[in-house]
Amino acid sequence: MANKNQLNNLKVTNATCPSSKRYQWYSDGDGLLLRVENKGTDVSKVWVARLFNAAINNGKETRRGLGAYPTIRLAEARTIRDTYKKLWSQGLDPTVQKEIAKHTIINQTDLTFEKAYNLTLANKIIPNLAETTVKRTKEFYKNFLKTPLGRLPLADVNDEILLAVLEKVRSKAPSSAMKVKSLVNQIFIHMKEKRIFKGANPTLELAGNSLLAPPKAKHQAHLSEDRVGEFLTNLDMDRESGLAIRTFVYVVMITALRNSSLSNAKWSWLDTKTNTLNIPSTYMKGRVSFRCPLPKQCMTKLNALKTLLNSKGKDYIFEGLKSKPISENTARLCVQRLTGDKTTVHGFRTLYNIVVSKLPQKFPVEMIEAQLTHAYAQTTQRKTYMGTEDYLEGRREIIQAYADWCDKQ
Repeated sequence: MANKNQLNNLKVTNATCPSSKRYQWYSDGDGLLLRVENKGTDVSKVWVARLFNAAINNGKETRRGLGAYPTIRLAEARTIRDTYKKLWSQGLDPTVQKEIAKHTIINQTDLTFEKAYNLTLANKIIPNLAETTVKRTKEFYKNFLKTPLGRLPLADVNDEILLAVLEKVRSKAPSSAMKVKSLVNQIFIHMKEKRIFKGANPTLELAGNSLLAPPKAKHQAHLSEDRVGEFLTNLDMDRESGLAIRTFVYVVMITALRNSSLSNAKWSWLDTKTNTLNIPSTYMKGRVSFRCPLPKQCMTKLNALKTLLNSKGKDYIFEGLKSKPISENTARLCVQRLTGDKTTVHGFRTLYNIVVSKLPQKFPVEMIEAQLTHAYAQTTQRKTYMGTEDYLEGRREIIQAYADWCDKQ
């Protein structure tokens, strides 16, 4: 038979505190209390558990809050009280366990692959990678991982399931399979580093699996040295492309910059006193800002472009539709139309490396590569002790020599 002094939902709702008291206690029995307190025009109601254990606090009563009413109703308060009493009997403080639980996912089924991906994207990928790489990562997830894995608990994604997914990717897009696998690896690594997930990383079980062997690398088609003169002549005479596109193609060829780093260039980045393009880290592959020297030929073309476009108030140097930077495909289509083959914009970096390595000035290999890698040093230790040195003046000399060589062709 129910205790007539026990609380019920109606009693809890109607519970009040006399104006003459600071607070009023109501007991439900078996260690559950309701504390009612007047707070101005409001009434605060909080659940409290009474806990006893001979081994703790000399067996004296200890009280722990369970939460506020009506967020926690009577039935839930009783359930929480029972949980607290059980923990207390084991010598565990419920409030401490609750704090620990905030930082631990106890039920791994709550952590889906998609939740893990979103956490990794926000905390690791977006802050550390260039915008174009982030965009490509999102496309990999959407196209290859979201449907087969998104809803699965991360703990259920084993090597067998992952292998089936990656084999399907490889059958459709062979060059993408290893990149998708790398993304999955990043997700598991980040979840384990954050101590959110404590299970196995299935990508480690697939290391060296012959079924996922990457296809033979295909190097980006590049313009050969003997065609440079022909190409530049065709570029100057091209009237299908606007001046902004022709200027972009020339500058990206001479500087050996990556397409995305230059296509997003803004007039505010251009230092005309030193003939340098200062590219923020956001637009660099390695997320490190880069000072790119510009030879006289590039500056002449950029000044002509600025004069033609009357670029006061303009943001992007190479502006496309809707006041946005030109797309990466725009330059590629221009280059392939002029060459009549599959020559790529990225291939200009290969041309630069081949040509400047043969120039009679015999430039140091480290300076040649610094323009390509933006690393300035072959080892992390050496880079650490180089301070702010980035070989800018050495690279300026190399780029000018390269532009002069191209002119002679």
